[in-house]
Amino acid sequence: MIDFSSKHNILIQNRDNGVLRPMDAPFFESHLIAEGVWQILSDGDLSYLVEGTTEAIVIDSGYGAGDIRAFCQQLTTRPVRRILNTHDHFDHTANNSYFETALMAEKTVPLATIPFPSFAGIDFPRDYPKQIIGAGEVIDLGGRQLNVFAVPDHAVGSLAFLDKQSRILFCGDEVTPLGKIINGRVSDVYHQFQKVMAVRDQFDWLCSGPQAMLPATMFDVIYHDLAAILNTGAGTAFDEFPLHFKPELVRDDVSQPVYIRQAARPEDQQLAAQPDNQAYQRVLVHDNFMTMYDCRYIQ
Repeated sequence: MIDFSSKHNILIQNRDNGVLRPMDAPFFESHLIAEGVWQILSDGDLSYLVEGTTEAIVIDSGYGAGDIRAFCQQLTTRPVRRILNTHDHFDHTANNSYFETALMAEKTVPLATIPFPSFAGIDFPRDYPKQIIGAGEVIDLGGRQLNVFAVPDHAVGSLAFLDKQSRILFCGDEVTPLGKIINGRVSDVYHQFQKVMAVRDQFDWLCSGPQAMLPATMFDVIYHDLAAILNTGAGTAFDEFPLHFKPELVRDDVSQPVYIRQAARPEDQQLAAQPDNQAYQRVLVHDNFMTMYDCRYIQ
């Protein structure tokens, strides 16, 4: 068991009901979102459990205290042995060592399970067994298959997993409820999305790190945004960064630090900081989300 006891005096507050728990107290909450598919909330981004007839597999491990594998095993009679990582960031890989094997992209391997600053003092194993997977591969769970797509942009080794049975694309942080922040070249992201669009008739939902069951029409809009940027340089400049991530920290009556479950933490804010190249940023804004890019890196 990964030892969180050094963080006992830090509290985690649930967004929905305000309940406070010590950071070292395991917390897991599951919701069935499709037949044989569960959303798992611990801390960090969401995890997902996908069940086949011969095994069930977890997608991303979060960074909360406790044995996420054991919790997921309580939800299914199928063995839970392996985990898939959408990308390397710590809020997706912290608890990989609970599993027999972690499946990830080659570029994810050297970066996975590097702790965020707010976890200083906790020893997270990094020598667990890993298996490299990539675009075009199929993860067979027995009666259910996950097709692998390479979508590196948010992170260098990002993968997406298509479950045709539930019509869900598990996309990690490449598409979120806020939309898409393009870190690399627009043309590269367009070509990655183009490969996913070839199977667009096979999914209706996006399950991202921050939120499950986003309408797949978001993917369509972002894809068309990418085409418009390439064709016409679409997008407008802005004065205030519209997607600024505000780390949340409150304090209780005895001045204990209190983090909000699943929110960015002040110690980690440099990892999601406002870009220093805002003069070059352009944005296409829609009703509830946006596509953002750097106008120096279109082609």
